[in-house]
Amino acid sequence: MNRDRFEGSVKQLKGKLQRAWGRMVGDHALELRGRASEIAGSAQASFGRAMAGARASFAPRRRIGA
Repeated sequence: MNRDRFEGSVKQLKGKLQRAWGRMVGDHALELRGRASEIAGSAQASFGRAMAGARASFAPRRRIGA
């Protein structure tokens, strides 16, 4: 897991907690900020997954038996 995936997952969790807290206290603005954090975290985690895939596909491969 790279840094972007980790930070994205943390942002998603933070957003879910903000949304839940906003619902509990009736603060619609906090719910929206939480949803925005979730979306930002999801985007960052997706970017991290894409970067990991790109690194893996472009990594130099060793020849076996050559």
